[in-house]
Amino acid sequence: MTNTDTTSAPAGTVLPPFTGTDRVCAKCRYLEAFTRYRPPLSDRTREEFNGSMRRGPLPERLERTCARCDFAWDEALPVDDHADGGLSVDHLVHALDNSTPYPVELDPALLAHMATKLLEMVVALPVRDHPVWQPEEEPPPAVAPQDPDTLATPEA
Repeated sequence: MTNTDTTSAPAGTVLPPFTGTDRVCAKCRYLEAFTRYRPPLSDRTREEFNGSMRRGPLPERLERTCARCDFAWDEALPVDDHADGGLSVDHLVHALDNSTPYPVELDPALLAHMATKLLEMVVALPVRDHPVWQPEEEPPPAVAPQDPDTLATPEA
């Protein structure tokens, strides 16, 4: 299946993000796909892919294959802890709720509906150092109000 080749391939291959279990085949629209890990390809390696030969370099990747028509495509490895490679509905609800530049209270059911519909169309990945993902700072401890009559006054 793999052969060596002295011709180098174009560098800079960017793979689409991992789409999780709900990926639809681009050729036949079938909802089931098998997933297989593929190690990196060097620039001197060729492999058969969808009936033709392709060359490296390619990073390590997940090869998805349609269960109906055997069409195959590559996706990047998941980039975070979520199995679907992106934000969960709860995390996207948190992001949506905190994304407005002014305080607006949206209904939690509306936010959950928006997040669910968005995740049917896209894979959303967090920017980990964004303030919305950082723990909120604790407010300073409250200082008990003091009665001005009981305060000590400096003696002159």
